[in-house]
Amino acid sequence: MTVAELHFQGVEDAASDIRRLIDDAAEIGCLTHKEADADSLGSALAFAEALREMGKHVHTVVPSPLPEGLRYLPGFDTIVELPPALDLLFTFDCATLHRFGDRVHLVESTAHVVNVDHHASNDGFGEINLVDPKASATGQVVYRLLRAMGCPVSAETATNLYAALLTDTGGFRHENTTEAALRLGADLVGLGADAGWVALKSYKSRSVPQLRLEGLATARARSEQDGRLVWSEITAAMLEETGATMQEAEGVIDQLQTVDGMKIAILFKQAEPGLTKISVRSRDEIDSTDICKPFHGGGHRRAAGAELRAPLEIARERVLEVARAQLRPRT
Repeated sequence: MTVAELHFQGVEDAASDIRRLIDDAAEIGCLTHKEADADSLGSALAFAEALREMGKHVHTVVPSPLPEGLRYLPGFDTIVELPPALDLLFTFDCATLHRFGDRVHLVESTAHVVNVDHHASNDGFGEINLVDPKASATGQVVYRLLRAMGCPVSAETATNLYAALLTDTGGFRHENTTEAALRLGADLVGLGADAGWVALKSYKSRSVPQLRLEGLATARARSEQDGRLVWSEITAAMLEETGATMQEAEGVIDQLQTVDGMKIAILFKQAEPGLTKISVRSRDEIDSTDICKPFHGGGHRRAAGAELRAPLEIARERVLEVARAQLRPRT
């Protein structure tokens, strides 16, 4: 059986084959998904740094636009727009090819692709698919892989992995805050991760325009079905009024999901006149992916997203119809 025929379930099972691919490669890429979050970019930067410590020539690539809010991550300044021809590509925290945006050609043109992720919905597009749905973050999978390959973990690498873990567990508040996640957090701090810095930049570094945008969106929040469904929207006019960017809208969904009794929270974002993006959060028996799958989106049970090629007003009603159906009594 060749490496291409394997879909690995365990990190340790894959480590030797991945190490062989690394040893044979001259040019290696580390690719995030579009609209990269700290789990995707932190994982990519951490792995790239570890490979450089091994003497490898590595390029970290992020689909446009760059996530300016993550500029604090160690190694952010090493990101390149386009790498040279690659022998080996690692992808991080991305379940489907379309999530690579304008860099999907790197996946399609590179001979060897290692797909590192923790989404249960992962398509398995890699030659090696290192996917662990039980992991709290892709950064957790990366850490296990580095340890399995015997790679050193520097303070910079640890900080990036800590950022991945902290943010994907919502500051260790989400349901995926397992014992393993908490122990990994402690291990990473022991390796030099700057926990205070990561927390400050992740949760206490809003710009004034961002604060205004969050206030405006929160004031416009709507609730249905006795508060079980909560939603709001970000329009181009709101961005113009507050001076914020769409990248600064991500904190709004966190505010919506704090409503007591909420089962589903949805944020609608007017990305373009004919393109609407949604972020979905859920609780209890509701699965966020069930709301996003009809629109070719996905993610996790508690956090998912999708894009609709439709104006905001039309997209809103289509998505709300699906959300309302999820809250109807089951027969």
